[in-house]
Amino acid sequence: MDEDAVRKSSVIGFGRMRLVSMILAVFACSGGCAKPAPEPPLPAIPATVRPGTTLRADPDPVNTSTGDTDTTISWTTTAKRVDLRIGGPNGSLFASGGTKGSAHTDDWVRDGMTFYLQDADAADPLSPAATLASLKLVVQ
Repeated sequence: MDEDAVRKSSVIGFGRMRLVSMILAVFACSGGCAKPAPEPPLPAIPATVRPGTTLRADPDPVNTSTGDTDTTISWTTTAKRVDLRIGGPNGSLFASGGTKGSAHTDDWVRDGMTFYLQDADAADPLSPAATLASLKLVVQ
């Protein structure tokens, strides 16, 4: 085989491999090239809690791939009356209740939003000293 024949067969062989690769890529995507599967959610950030108190969100972390960013914040505590506040111990009042309760958010929750469960009967219920628990939401 002369040099030209070897070069032509190499070019043809390379061209066939490219063509086969392109055809395989088209068939692989013919069912719809979907986005890669989302990464598994990060573990929830644990709440800061005084003994005898629980504060949690469900779902947590909040998964935006479902189209919803709402969650339910629930608590149990030994305090008789509590306020659930957003952003700090003296933040916006979101809900009030007793030893057990829950409050459902709408789609306004954002990653890093922190809820504070405050003892409403404390000498200064808006102070950090009255904080029974805090929970920082993870929204993915």
